[in-house]
Amino acid sequence: MAPPATPAAVLDELARRRMLIVSGKGGVGRTAVAAMLGLALARRGRRVLIATLGHDDRLAWMLGAPQLGDTPEQIHPGLSIQRVVPQVCIREYGALIMKSDRLSGAVFDNKIMRRLLRTIPGLDDFAVLGKLWHEACRARAYDAVIFDGPATGHLRYTLGVPQTILRTIPSGPLSREATLIRADMEDPAKIQAVLVGLPDRWPLTELGELAAHLRGELRVDLGAMIINGLWPAGLPALRPPAAGLDPEGLVAPVFATIAAVAQQRVRQDESLAAWLADERGAGRAPPPVLTLPWRWPGLAGLGDIQAILEGAAAG
Repeated sequence: MAPPATPAAVLDELARRRMLIVSGKGGVGRTAVAAMLGLALARRGRRVLIATLGHDDRLAWMLGAPQLGDTPEQIHPGLSIQRVVPQVCIREYGALIMKSDRLSGAVFDNKIMRRLLRTIPGLDDFAVLGKLWHEACRARAYDAVIFDGPATGHLRYTLGVPQTILRTIPSGPLSREATLIRADMEDPAKIQAVLVGLPDRWPLTELGELAAHLRGELRVDLGAMIINGLWPAGLPALRPPAAGLDPEGLVAPVFATIAAVAQQRVRQDESLAAWLADERGAGRAPPPVLTLPWRWPGLAGLGDIQAILEGAAAG
């Protein structure tokens, strides 16, 4: 099936998923994209939870809330936010697996057991992934969960933990859960990844490598790639004025700046076009691509996230 043709259609399609995993390298705007997607899905009538691993309150203030808590808090109609803490997730997810808060407390509140649990590779990541998967796909506490996930390298590890558990741990509660999680991760109607990158050739190449790993090794479908930080387009090609027209040299620097911005946008467009051509040439069908503009003043709060969303939806 051909990817949706318009940004609004891409967002409509993403809104049908139960879980979206947002990732990319550090500094590319993952949290801002997660906030934008949360607003987009809530506006489409979905009950949405945005869960982040971030230690600060950026997700909260981007959406107009004062701070981010360790439990879900509804901040807008249909939209809740939460910071996910691995140790909390281990205890909560343990209770879900054991079907007993009392038994979970006896295990996870015991110092000796906590030391033993720390020897299980990837348990923190599995608990976070499992808890969010449970809310999204099994309990259906929300129509959609958006996971503002770890950066590129750690994401590959996190999403690969269910496979590692199935390879290394004998049959039991963890293996049963890993089987269920992996099955849903491989179902594009339920879970998709949304990758965020910058419009330069090397970052795009790294993003393509991550996409190939997700599709090939982990069998996680890609809902969209969001390319952040495009400079303004359509700027005029201005030549510096003659010296006689600008004797104090005030206009020439302005014209030079405009020309530099225009050239940078041309380079970005060329990098994106070349990368898409390489992907198609290698037999890989790129997912839908959304582009977001560079915001010179940065992000100051909810109004900026709303503006980004409206610009993205308008295409």
